[in-house]
Amino acid sequence: MWPLKPLHRRGRKPSLANLFARYFLIAMAAELAIIIGFAFMLGKLYQNSDNESARRTLDGPVTLIVRELQRHPHAQWEHELAAISRDFSYPVRLIAHPPADLDPDSRSYFARHKTYLDFDNNLLYAPLPGDSRLLLLGPLDSSNNGSDSTWISEDIEVLLLWILFTGTTLSLLIYFYLRPMWRDLVSVREAAEVFANGDFHVRTPQARSRLFAPLSVALNSMAARLERLLDIHQAMSHAVAHEIRTPIARLRFGLTMLDEEDDPNERQRYSEGMERDMQELEELITASLEYAKLTRGESILNREQVDLYDWFDDLLQLVEPLKPPHIELGMDCVKGMGRFDRKLIYVASRNLLLNAFKYAQQQVRLSVSRQDGMLVIVVEDDGHGIPEADRERVFEPFRRLDRSRDRSSGGYGLGLSYVRLIAEHHGGSAHVESSPLGGARFVLAVAEN
Repeated sequence: MWPLKPLHRRGRKPSLANLFARYFLIAMAAELAIIIGFAFMLGKLYQNSDNESARRTLDGPVTLIVRELQRHPHAQWEHELAAISRDFSYPVRLIAHPPADLDPDSRSYFARHKTYLDFDNNLLYAPLPGDSRLLLLGPLDSSNNGSDSTWISEDIEVLLLWILFTGTTLSLLIYFYLRPMWRDLVSVREAAEVFANGDFHVRTPQARSRLFAPLSVALNSMAARLERLLDIHQAMSHAVAHEIRTPIARLRFGLTMLDEEDDPNERQRYSEGMERDMQELEELITASLEYAKLTRGESILNREQVDLYDWFDDLLQLVEPLKPPHIELGMDCVKGMGRFDRKLIYVASRNLLLNAFKYAQQQVRLSVSRQDGMLVIVVEDDGHGIPEADRERVFEPFRRLDRSRDRSSGGYGLGLSYVRLIAEHHGGSAHVESSPLGGARFVLAVAEN
């Protein structure tokens, strides 16, 4: 299997600057569209009222101009209007008739002898009493006329200042918001590239942003689990290969002796020995498969409500025939109901008791209690105990610290490994410590929820 290429080699590697520019431009474009759309909507909503208000405001100057003109003959109106217009900041003149492209609504205003404001062109048309001509004022915006006019309007200046202010504020907010997320994303991406190449030892640092904190935790948890499963798989592969050599060697020896032996009794003995070796191989393979299945989490918990005292009392009766006669077995169990997988907890408790029977000198004690929402099962003996340096190794698969025992008493070294796996499968843990009795004290804690 070829290693996967790093993600940044498959295309252009993104950067914080690219991400920032993308989000900033999108945000500014959205803001500008909102501002323009809002201004357009307000303009449409208040255009008529603004036009009417502006028209009424200009009725006063129009009335004064008309009164002044009426003091003179019609023939002098052009001359008088030129003198009057010097006092206004916008042009004032007479026109013979309104422009042809003027809004048709203007005719109704002229018919009623009312002024009409052309808001788009900023022009005011006023009918004159007793004259067919119209008085034209404007353009009313003095900034659009003469040497004082500028290339940019006041409204655009305000808009540009607003965009500059909001753009600066928005850019700072986006940058400081994206920066921690980008750092977390880069660390997760780099870890994912390492994972893709088959290295599960790397871990991502604790994410600072809330968005990527769960992803960082999940990625580290996944890497730890994969690393543990890989280590267990390698250890099991090596251990099974090592364990299988002995029965295979005995089988090969038995086949050789069976061919060379003529005595029927001896042939029967070799045949029975080979049968035991075959059975041992089958048990080893079955135990390895069950252990691997539990390791992969394929076993589904079937939690049931049980009476704790009755259930553990039945357990002691089931293991009583397996207990050496000189061993005294006692129990101290809390009253009440418990909830766990009966099959798995039976296997774990039985393994702990059988392990204690092997090392105890005179006494084995089973204790069941509740602590911090956990059901705690303790099995302790008065044997020689386990050195502190070996207390974690006893839970490794196929690990037998006492090499003096043969397979009839030592098993395959999976019993305590099962105990820890069952505890973890129940959301708990298993460990060993020193016992007040003098030997080992195995503690199995399982969650009942």
